[in-house]
Amino acid sequence: MDSILAARYARALLSIGEEDGKYKEYGEELTRFAEAVDGARPESGVLESPVYPQEFRSRVLEAVIAKASLSGTVANFARLLFARGRINLLGEAARAYMRLTDERDGILRGTVMTPAPLADQDLDALREALRVYLGAASIELAQAPDPTLIAGIAVKVGDLVLDGSVKAQLKRLASAFAAD
Repeated sequence: MDSILAARYARALLSIGEEDGKYKEYGEELTRFAEAVDGARPESGVLESPVYPQEFRSRVLEAVIAKASLSGTVANFARLLFARGRINLLGEAARAYMRLTDERDGILRGTVMTPAPLADQDLDALREALRVYLGAASIELAQAPDPTLIAGIAVKVGDLVLDGSVKAQLKRLASAFAAD
């Protein structure tokens, strides 16, 4: 339920950002603010805790907003979450916002698993091949070295998994032998 609510709030902020042409800036601010609040735990728990009076929590929020130098729109977004008792959704809303902006801009994000990190030129070639194969405007790939793969490569982009690793091939071979 929380992820649905967070996505709704994120969609609303994105709509405002699209209208005034600042949706990317809002996403960066929101992410930075959510990371700062999350990084300040347990102190930031004051914002969520009913143990503290509402007025005190509101002053804390305003101090955090001022320190983060947020634009009026993102500051009002944080105030709205707080006023509705949903400030705990801040991090989730920031992640949902980034997913929505990626979707809007045709950007896919994925992970490349190899036994050892790929060279930049190999990673760029893979990124381009995946971009063409998936019909995306752009693909952002994070490398995740996994020595258990033995050799080869595995790529995960969204729900799609392309596994050409030796480890996966050995598993398929073992399954084929077990079936016979």
